[in-house]
Amino acid sequence: MSEIFGDVRLEIRDGIGVLTLLGTEGVWPWGTCRQEHRWNPEMVSNIGHALDIVEAHAEVMVMTNEGKYWSNGMDLRYLDSCSGKASQQLQKDTNELMARICCFPLPTVAAFRGHWCAAGAMMGLAFDYRVMSSDVGFFFIPGVDLGLIYAPMQTALMKAKLPQSLHRDVILFNSRRWTAKDLLAAGAIDAAEPLQAVLHKALQLATALRSKGQGPPRKALQGLKQGLYHEVLEALSAGAMSFPGRVSGVEKAAPKL
Repeated sequence: MSEIFGDVRLEIRDGIGVLTLLGTEGVWPWGTCRQEHRWNPEMVSNIGHALDIVEAHAEVMVMTNEGKYWSNGMDLRYLDSCSGKASQQLQKDTNELMARICCFPLPTVAAFRGHWCAAGAMMGLAFDYRVMSSDVGFFFIPGVDLGLIYAPMQTALMKAKLPQSLHRDVILFNSRRWTAKDLLAAGAIDAAEPLQAVLHKALQLATALRSKGQGPPRKALQGLKQGLYHEVLEALSAGAMSFPGRVSGVEKAAPKL
């Protein structure tokens, strides 16, 4: 099975649902480069549709990317171009997508073949397992440099998924661009592989996870996740991001090493 939803390709391979964020050229009408895989209404909706099919027809889910970015975060150009109501809706939908992946009823693996930054980093943290390229790509979450305060749900997700030793340097101070080597040593990812081997490693891991709770017992997995990550789910209704110091048009901030 193979289907395309906008910039998202879905394939079902031996029980594994593989979502690939495509390296589509060009820009969205509001000026964002499509290859950055930022969270805007189109991307969030298309991934949601693909997840519906994965949930119905697969046993494990893997999400990977083409091009330089797994995801460069929230689509700030879209937020600048739309009304306050539309901005709030996108943030709500994006946070709900993160929470859905965090508590997905199947095992999930993120395969990073490029940068995963800001809200893209948060989305990556929502997965059960993470495999990152050892020779390309960085991880960082630059709220302090963009002048924004994370939504309560986003903070809860980062606290739940990042080792406590990284809370200060990642969540508060955006102190560095983290490589796969750094994140593996800190326990924030599960494997670091050369670029060409990332997806292969992720599929190996997904294959090993197919048998975990297979059949009727698999119905317990989502409940187990909901219990473990209940603070993430409870924070969903606590509000969106706020922007007390953000200058309109800022796209990204490069952390100082």
